[in-house]
Amino acid sequence: MSEQSTNPESPSGGRRWLGYAQAGLIILIIAVALFLARAPERMEFEPAAASGDSVPVVQVVMPTPAVYAHQLDLTGAVTLNRKVVVLSEVVGRVIWVSPDFVNGGRVSAGEVFVRIDPREFEIEVSSAEMAVAEATARLRLAQASAAPDADLLIAEAEAGLGQAEAALSLAQLNLERTAISLPYDARVMTSELEVGDLVGLPESVGKLSVLGVVYRPDALQVRVPVSVEDLASLAPAIGRKAQIRTVSGTYDAELVRVSSVVAPESRLAGAFLKFSDEVPQGDLPVPGTFAEVTILGPERGDVFMLPEAAVRAYDSVWVVQEGVLEAMRPETVGRSTEGWIVEAFESGDGVVVSVLAGAREGLKVAPQTAPTGQ
Repeated sequence: MSEQSTNPESPSGGRRWLGYAQAGLIILIIAVALFLARAPERMEFEPAAASGDSVPVVQVVMPTPAVYAHQLDLTGAVTLNRKVVVLSEVVGRVIWVSPDFVNGGRVSAGEVFVRIDPREFEIEVSSAEMAVAEATARLRLAQASAAPDADLLIAEAEAGLGQAEAALSLAQLNLERTAISLPYDARVMTSELEVGDLVGLPESVGKLSVLGVVYRPDALQVRVPVSVEDLASLAPAIGRKAQIRTVSGTYDAELVRVSSVVAPESRLAGAFLKFSDEVPQGDLPVPGTFAEVTILGPERGDVFMLPEAAVRAYDSVWVVQEGVLEAMRPETVGRSTEGWIVEAFESGDGVVVSVLAGAREGLKVAPQTAPTGQ
């Protein structure tokens, strides 16, 4: 006969209480962990040190009104506003070419640099001179005539003499044209002329009509690309004095004209500068030379020269007014290597030049004079 055990300390009862104890311990550990995890959050609500009363320090400059001479620093190149194609006005064979009439050479005003065979033209002059002599003789005979129509004969003889003299003048002019020169100093750009070449007008000799290409030194100019805004800052631009610097030297110049169109790709206009007439023509640079140009603009009074450190977004500045930040956007006059030039404005306790994180309108700050040179 089997027996049931009623002993509370039986093995099955002990295991049940042990399970309850383990579950309770686990719950307790979780609760402690949650408590510890939330403890820092509860500390945030405790009274903090009174640090909110501290004010950020900003460095400022105190600009003073000044007179500013505006100038533009640009780069460009020496170019030509015109060049001359040298042609022969008479047809003939070249018998002499000056050694200076080559690329890079120079010819002086009135200096003969090409000679064409003059013999044919000398013969034409002699023939014209004999025609004049004959016409002169006819006139004398008509004047001595006692015929009833003497007046008509004289008129015809005078007309014949006039025609002969005109033909002589033309023959003499063509003879003079066999010695080719220019009425001004010139530099030679290109010439491939040789002794023996047949030269003359294009309809007579074709492409051989071109003896060479030259330019006058006063045709030299400097072209610089410039923005429309920069041109407006020079207004009026025409007549502004300038300085040109090249490897050949430094020259005084003047802005003489501005292009009538803007380049479609760069949106820049062209400004053209003429070298001063006082510069010796022999000292001028050659076309294609790189040039640095400074154009002197108008003077402006009552402006501030601000360091670039003061510039904020959209060309604005922070100004300290009675210990509080205030945003301001001054009117830009220009920029130079010295800084940002603006129209004078109320600068209060100074213009901020230091970096301030979280800067905003109305923020309280403590202005401090920036070190010299900032």
